[in-house]
Amino acid sequence: MKKVILFISFVLMVSFLVAQQTTQYSNYMYNYFAYNPALAGSQDCYQLKLGFRTQWVNFEGNPETGFASFHTRLKFKKSRTNRTHHGVGAYIENDVVGYLGTTTLNGAYAYHFPMGRSVTASVGVFAGIQQFKADGAKIVAIYNNDPALFKANSAILVPYVTPGIFLNHDDWFAGLAVRQIVRNKWSKVIGLDARNRFHWSLVGGKRIRLNQNFNLVGSGMLKYAGFSAPSIELNLMAEITPAIELGLLWRNQDALAALAKFKFARFFTLAYAFDFTTSNLRHVSSNTHEVIIGISSCSHNSGDTFICPVFE
Repeated sequence: MKKVILFISFVLMVSFLVAQQTTQYSNYMYNYFAYNPALAGSQDCYQLKLGFRTQWVNFEGNPETGFASFHTRLKFKKSRTNRTHHGVGAYIENDVVGYLGTTTLNGAYAYHFPMGRSVTASVGVFAGIQQFKADGAKIVAIYNNDPALFKANSAILVPYVTPGIFLNHDDWFAGLAVRQIVRNKWSKVIGLDARNRFHWSLVGGKRIRLNQNFNLVGSGMLKYAGFSAPSIELNLMAEITPAIELGLLWRNQDALAALAKFKFARFFTLAYAFDFTTSNLRHVSSNTHEVIIGISSCSHNSGDTFICPVFE
């Protein structure tokens, strides 16, 4: 049994190093700023979000991610139109998989401008630093004097840059971002010839208005990193009221997820995702939980109309 556990752990580590170097979120519709900096300042209010994701519960060394994000719109007295504006923000994330971990701190800037009567475009960039670290105390080795263990107790700081573009309407949206365009090497930390790879993410979605209060929002995200199979995520959310949303997500490589989002107390939003693991890891682990708390200076009661789905 130990050999089976060690083998699965090895596969998990290789997957992390080669393919999934960046984090993933089931609530990408509510947390799209984590992927694309072009959303900074998309609304004329302060947006703060705190989240935590624990994947493959009860599996030793399972991925765990915590994050905090903030963005808002800059206001200038000489602005010609409310649709042309600037946004700024910040994003911090800590991700741990087994004995490896990354902490990322980014500043964000975005410029928003009209593309038509009801279509707005934006371009943005994340720029900051990322720390790679390894905890050798978590490694169980056959030979404790293995030289690789000494490298597995170190950390390095490297630059981190992610550009993005975004198009939005009240009822549809599309975006493209490229994470980790600075291809930093990890060899100083883990003793392997590994480096960051471009992580492309393409997203798009549309709201289908069924009546005054009930709508369906279908969306999809395509993610691709070099030397890995593309990841496809399909999402269907039901906007039961402006304050309640329920939905499902399918991820081709790993999971089927149930999603829920609730707005309450005028300024707060709670989003939760339960991922049922469909890959072979379901035999040695439980499922995945993801929780996000959002705080906005815009009151939920300021109107009962729907705006672009990724802004809510």
